[in-house]
Amino acid sequence: MPARAQDGVKGDRPGPEGDALTWDPAWPKFRTGEWIATGLGIGALLGSRLAPPASGGWQGGTAFDESARDVLRVEGQNGRRWARDFSDIGLVINESLPYFDAIVIAGWYRRSAEVAWQQGLITAEVLAVTAGLQAIVSSVAGRERPYVRNCGDGLPAESRDCTVTDRYRSFYSGHSSQSFAGAAVACMHHAYVPLYGGGAADNWACVGALGVAAATALMRVRTDVHYVTDVATGALVGGATGVLLPWLLHYRFGPLEAGAEARDWSFSVVPTGLGANGVLVF
Repeated sequence: MPARAQDGVKGDRPGPEGDALTWDPAWPKFRTGEWIATGLGIGALLGSRLAPPASGGWQGGTAFDESARDVLRVEGQNGRRWARDFSDIGLVINESLPYFDAIVIAGWYRRSAEVAWQQGLITAEVLAVTAGLQAIVSSVAGRERPYVRNCGDGLPAESRDCTVTDRYRSFYSGHSSQSFAGAAVACMHHAYVPLYGGGAADNWACVGALGVAAATALMRVRTDVHYVTDVATGALVGGATGVLLPWLLHYRFGPLEAGAEARDWSFSVVPTGLGANGVLVF
């Protein structure tokens, strides 16, 4: 077992838990263009909230959407509120995880401010770009949320859900895209930097985050605010953004885990009975 770094001096390679980490010199650091992309993503998100979405043009779902809705939707308003709260919690967990890893694990526990700073900025970029893309598409698409058909018939027409313009932002799911983006960027960070010491611990962190993302997406259908096609598209876009941005702009220039031999990775979409799953193999 390598000795712990002494007097704040980082070792040449990351070691077990508690040992200092290093940012591989082959990985480019956060650049000016990425600051711009992050700002544009945030700007698109804020701008979409000031302009009302298109409305009335896209109602209902495909035959598959309707069948899945009948099977998955929770009956009763209380049940749907619980499902919505569950999806909110899942979103917060996956948006927070990569920041926790960067600040607490890399920055404090593993004593690497540089790794913490770079991974934190990469995470912010991924989430901002993902949010900006979703905001633009949902505003332009103007798809009516599935529950709206029940306004005035089982759902009070004067309720907030039935009156706000957000009811026309069904496609595609922001919770799903953000949750999968957070999970995917966390997976990339763990794949290339052994934040939890390497091996199974880092792999399980990725698996857990993807599980939370899948549960979050499912709850968006069960609470009747999205169709399956909404959450499947969100999962695909968010997962792809979370994998591709870190890899294309940073990690592809060096090996998986600093000091280790490079390994191939792949990201694929596997169809399932009620949608699709993203599979990251590394």
